Amino acid sequence: MSGKDILLINIGGTSKKVYQDLSKEFSAIDPPFWAALTAGFLRNKGFEIEILDANAENLDLDETVQLIEAVNPRYIAIICYSQQANVSTPIMVGVGQLCRMIKDKIPVNNLILTGWHPSSLPERTLREETCDFVAQGEGFYTLQGLLSGDSFESIPGLWWRDGDAIKHNPRPHNIRNLTEELSDVAWDLLPMNKYRAFSWMCLRDFSERTKFASIFTSLGCPYKCSFCAIHATYGEHKIRYWDPEWVLKQIDILVSSYGVKHINIHDELFVFNRRHFLPIAEGIIARGYSLNINAFARVDVLDKISDDDLQTLKKAGFNWLKIGIETGNSRVRANVGKDSYDIEVVRRVIKKSHDNGIDFCANFMFGLPGDDYDSMQDTLNLATELMATFPSFFCTMAIPGSDLYEKALLKGLLLPESWLGYASQGYEFFPLPTEELSSRQILEFRDYAFDTYFKNPRYLNMIENKFGLEARHHIEQMTAIKLKRKLLGD
Repeated sequence: MSGKDILLINIGGTSKKVYQDLSKEFSAIDPPFWAALTAGFLRNKGFEIEILDANAENLDLDETVQLIEAVNPRYIAIICYSQQANVSTPIMVGVGQLCRMIKDKIPVNNLILTGWHPSSLPERTLREETCDFVAQGEGFYTLQGLLSGDSFESIPGLWWRDGDAIKHNPRPHNIRNLTEELSDVAWDLLPMNKYRAFSWMCLRDFSERTKFASIFTSLGCPYKCSFCAIHATYGEHKIRYWDPEWVLKQIDILVSSYGVKHINIHDELFVFNRRHFLPIAEGIIARGYSLNINAFARVDVLDKISDDDLQTLKKAGFNWLKIGIETGNSRVRANVGKDSYDIEVVRRVIKKSHDNGIDFCANFMFGLPGDDYDSMQDTLNLATELMATFPSFFCTMAIPGSDLYEKALLKGLLLPESWLGYASQGYEFFPLPTEELSSRQILEFRDYAFDTYFKNPRYLNMIENKFGLEARHHIEQMTAIKLKRKLLGD
């Protein structure tokens, strides 16, 4: 492993702090797609790359540093991506600790941070962490410039120290042709046998959870939800696509080389453009693969999709769609820019998809701007009425890079003292307050809503009837784990 130009690191040792005891069985172990994509891009430029997935390898920080020393690369890049921008900030506590430990052992100027959070707060990241560089934007061209030995002043997206001063260049333009410029995903540099699917994806059969991979088929989103932070990295509100044939090629590799059965598609909006998603689904059907796939969709888009298209998705293995319902209150929905459709559309979409055999992992949020106890109860009531197979209950967070974060700073609202305060299942979690409710009240209601939903006999009977007794027991084991909350006095 020696003589590498760059070592890309996916940090480990943070799952317990982020998920508490849920990390033992109920959380996923996700392949670091961004690290593999970055590695493929740089490898195609002629550089020698290695990936250290400390998370999948279950390495603590000391073990991670020891392996970095053994590799002795020219550059060390910690890839601060957790697949979704809205949940990447909590890992920065571990990233900061790892940076300090690396500098104690390897005090050379070659440590760079890239990813969602550093791109959202590049100057703060460079001031607070003991790294040498930060990449703002997608990171591909910035890393290429460093490895090529270009002058710092000419490398797009680079932030660096010059004595006591911090300097930076304009962010690079985004990769425009994903299929040509990001043609290679370095799956071969990942420990593909050590990943684990989300437990809810495997309610029908828990025996093959480790035959799992995740992938992007597009980058970006055209919408402007105030609680979302992805535009801080992309710098735009649009979607760029890989060609369907490229996507099918990656799925071919995952199935034939690694025996993958479960695939999580991380696109913000996979079910959006039928010229993209339909050829992918048809290609999977033509190959005869037996896959279990989850993908993101949007309510108002699904409302316009035909039953024939939904049947095609189902036949291809799209057993799960994740949608952002967010709130059951129309007034609150308008406050966050999701009022282009009403609750009746939500009901219609859920019924249509269930009629076509597709289950939902729906997202609901408590503590959105304007929320009070009555509106949060509206959200819980809607969730109970719709009875999604596996909803996610979140508290609203002012995530760095989001509009809510900027507004919270302007209003002087109390934000988490530590980046771990952004981990929604974590002990230190500290959600954003509203005009009517404190952070404590919102968190208390969220945890109450979680118990109310998942311990509901109607829900548990539905799970047993649809997936079997083992699935019901799995849910009951999950709800037996009580999250400890500092904010609630635990």
